[in-house]
Amino acid sequence: MKTDRYMKHYDNFLKDNLDLFLLRELETLTTYAWEDFNRNESHMKEYYGEGQFINKIRQYLHSKKCIEWVEKESGLGGLVIDAYGTGEGVSLMESKDHLDPHIDFDWNERIKLYRAVNLTVYLGTVTGGEFTVWDEDMKMVTFSKSPKHNSAILFPHSETKAHGVKPVTSGQRYAIRQFYYRSEAISDNAHQSLYWYNPKKQMPTNT
Repeated sequence: MKTDRYMKHYDNFLKDNLDLFLLRELETLTTYAWEDFNRNESHMKEYYGEGQFINKIRQYLHSKKCIEWVEKESGLGGLVIDAYGTGEGVSLMESKDHLDPHIDFDWNERIKLYRAVNLTVYLGTVTGGEFTVWDEDMKMVTFSKSPKHNSAILFPHSETKAHGVKPVTSGQRYAIRQFYYRSEAISDNAHQSLYWYNPKKQMPTNT
C-alpha cells in the first residue's frame, strides 16, 4: 500500500475527557433517535440531533482555534464552517455495516461554498470498520486506518480519490463528521468601509 501524504491521523484528539462524556451520551440515545442510511448497498445509522456533549464538540470544531489548526494542518487558508452542519452529524456502524467507496459532495448550496477539508473523529471500541482511500483508478488502497477510540483523520476533499469504510466485525464505531469550506471568489477592488469625509478606495482591506 502506498502512503497518501495528504491524509493525517491523530491519536488522543479530544481532551479533558470529552471523548468519554460524548461516548456515554451517544450510547444512551434511544434506537428511535437514529436514522438508517441505506445507499448503494451501504448501511449505517446517523444522528443529527443535539446533546450536551454533542453541542460541546461542535462548538470546538467550529471555533476559531480549531479552524486555524485545520488551516495549518491542511495548508489551506480561508476556511469556514456551515453553522447548520449540512451533511454532517454522527454515524454509528455495527456488525456488518460498511460504506462503499464514493466521492463526497463538493458544493454546499446553502452557503454557496466549495467543500475543502474533512475532519472525522472516532469513538468506541470496534474491530474492522477501517477507513480506506483508493487511488484514481480504484486499483490500489493508498490509505487505511482503523477507527481507534478518540482518534481523528483530516483529509482534503477529492474529486478523483474515492474513500469508504470496510465492514465492521464487532463493536460500535461512532464517527463525528465536520466539513470545512472555501470560496473560489476573488475581488479585484476590495476596500475598507468608505466614509463620506474620507472616501479613499485604495485603503487596505481588513483581510
